[in-house]
Amino acid sequence: MERNKVKQGVMIITYAALVLLFLVYCKDILRGVAAIVALFKPFLIGVAIAFVLNQPYCWLKRVFSEKLHLKEKPTHYLAVTAAYLLVFAILAAVIGVVIPQIVNSVRLFAMNLDNYLINLQGELNTLAEYLNREAIDLSSLVQLVSERLGQIDDIVGEVVPRVVSATGSMVSSIANLFIALAFSVYLLSGKEKILSQFDRVLRAYLPEKHYGHLRYLLDVVVMSFKNYIIGQSTEAVILGSLCCVGMLVLRLDYAGMVSMVVGVTAFIPILGAYIGGVVAVVLLLMVSPVKALIFLIFFVLLQQVENNVIYPRVVGGRLGLPGIWVLLAITVGGQIGGVVGMLFAVPTATVIYTLVKNSVRSHEKRKEKLSCKK
Repeated sequence: MERNKVKQGVMIITYAALVLLFLVYCKDILRGVAAIVALFKPFLIGVAIAFVLNQPYCWLKRVFSEKLHLKEKPTHYLAVTAAYLLVFAILAAVIGVVIPQIVNSVRLFAMNLDNYLINLQGELNTLAEYLNREAIDLSSLVQLVSERLGQIDDIVGEVVPRVVSATGSMVSSIANLFIALAFSVYLLSGKEKILSQFDRVLRAYLPEKHYGHLRYLLDVVVMSFKNYIIGQSTEAVILGSLCCVGMLVLRLDYAGMVSMVVGVTAFIPILGAYIGGVVAVVLLLMVSPVKALIFLIFFVLLQQVENNVIYPRVVGGRLGLPGIWVLLAITVGGQIGGVVGMLFAVPTATVIYTLVKNSVRSHEKRKEKLSCKK
């Protein structure tokens, strides 16, 4: 009994000392972690790519196995190849179809920006006259925009040398991307063997109790991140598609660009889609305040459908995280790591919430059993 108390005391003192050291040298520790992460960045990206592609791989493997009745090994390699080809096809479609439309929309907006400002000046004059207020003069802004648009060639001339000087870092990034892709192919094609070896190492060096706890923790982490990726991807596609269809039906400008922005920003839970909405309102306000108002009404209705129907069913049902904790996680994650912090905050909060919830249930059941014995 005394030995257990001494052991617990040593563990408490050690834990307190580690926490104190972390608080004192917090910046140095985080800087060191950042340096290590930067060193292994291509491999971490490869792990992330393999983790994301594992879902289409499993689906394709099941389809090939059930439909083509192939053996295990050919099915495995065929599913890996098809998963990467599917991703490359989607990227090629985005680059070949969506990106040119966005570029044309931006070019059209830049060419007509001075006209948009003149139209906006007319609408403001009408509104000021209706409210018996002094009109807001945008002539200086229109003149400034016209001058800047006339200097596009000069700006391009300044940008080109900078792009050339940045070629070295671009080549380095491309090399890192190829390393990450190659590493992800290795992980995905040999995941059964790698996971088996990892499991053997854990079993060999960890006590059975600690092995069980670590496996449970890893299972919760993997399941939380997998459900988050599936849910957010599905929601982003649905929201972007609905936005595009609605804008085309209402005959609003920049439907492709706005829908793309709304779909991409939808990966940031709750707050993300509003960023795309603000961009669309600003763009349409330049074209026509009436169209901006129509889009605003449409977008508010779309957000009601998204918040009350799409998100709870598609994402909320998968994660099982209450809305208040989602909002808290996004706020804290944004303060710590910006947009990247927001993306990782929700699945991380889901992991913590699941661990705490299961721990509470376990302690409650244990107390119930003790009370029943008494």
